[in-house]
Formats: sequence, structure tokens, C-alpha cells
Amino acid sequence: MCVPASLPPSAHFDTSRQSLPSTPRITSLAWLIYGPLTLGGLLWARMSGGRWAWSLDAAWMAAPFRTRLAVSLGLGLGVALVVVALTPRLVERAEWARALHAELKTIIAPLSKPEITMLALASGVAEEIFFRGAMQPVLGLVVASLIFGAFHLGPRKAFPAWAIWAFALGLLFGIIFELTGTLWGPVLAHVWINQRNMLFLRRH
Repeated sequence: MCVPASLPPSAHFDTSRQSLPSTPRITSLAWLIYGPLTLGGLLWARMSGGRWAWSLDAAWMAAPFRTRLAVSLGLGLGVALVVVALTPRLVERAEWARALHAELKTIIAPLSKPEITMLALASGVAEEIFFRGAMQPVLGLVVASLIFGAFHLGPRKAFPAWAIWAFALGLLFGIIFELTGTLWGPVLAHVWINQRNMLFLRRH
């Protein structure tokens, strides 16, 4: 299944009830969460390593910044294109993907295209700054990816599949960050995947 805008369960789902929250509540809570998450990531990176969250002091690649930036953006775009192309095939062929698609569609379908785009941008930027930019250099690639996956858990039985999918993508995003030392490729991939796959949810 796809990775549409990642809305944390603690804020977007009342686990004591069976119904999901309304669309206005989802969009308003998203901004209340992603703003502080972005700020927290920026502050964490500055306080823990004296750096900006969108860069690493040392990258696996020994190359000028422009080269590393180009590689980061190219890899991010490649990952995004593959994931977006894979999503409808998974929904068509995998039961877990169909179940997750049905659950997420109830949340995403009422959103307009501008709302989806804004939500994709907010979630992609905030989560990459916090989980990759700030958390990964401190806790490591695997641990940060596991926590990122857990961030996508929800109250319904279909949501563990989303967490596993998010963990796998978190690893890919994190590897791009470690390889190039710049976060802009993972940000591009995350925003693109969120926006295109939420539009897919809205249409199908």
C-alpha cells in the first residue's frame, strides 16, 4: 500500500471509539502536529550536533555538495516514482494493501486536491526533518526507522501493515540521507509519495 500523509494515531484517532475523526479535525490537527514537529527537529539538530537538520557533517559519499545534492534528488525521485507506480498494483493484488487502502480512503477521500497537497508538503517536510534530520544522527538509521514506522500505527487491524511499509521507506530515505549528507532527496520523495498516493486514495 502507499504511504499517504502520515497522521499520528495519538492525535488523529480516538482509540476509545470505533469511528474515525472528521476531515476538518484531521487537517487542523495535522497542522498543530507538523508545525511543532518541524520546530522540534530543527532545535534537536542544533542542540545535539550544532548543525542544520537538513544536512550531515559527514556523508558516505566523498564528493562536492552539488554532486551529493544531485544524487540525493535523483535517488529521491527514483524511489518516489517506484513507490507511486507500485501502489495500485499492491492494492490490486495484496489483501493487506486493499484493507489498508479502504481504511485510509475514509480519511483522505473527503479532502480537496489543495488540502491533499498542503498535507503532503507539511507531513513530508516535518517528518523528514524530525526523524531523519534530527533523530537519525543521534539514534542511528535502524532505530530512527523503527520509530518512524511506529509513528504510523493506528487503532484498526490494517494499520500494522502501514507501520511496516513506513519502516521500509524510512530505511530507504535514511540511506539516501547517510549516503549524500543532504535531506532534500528524502524530502522530495516523501512529499511526492504522500501527494500522489493520497490523490490515488481520493480517486479509487
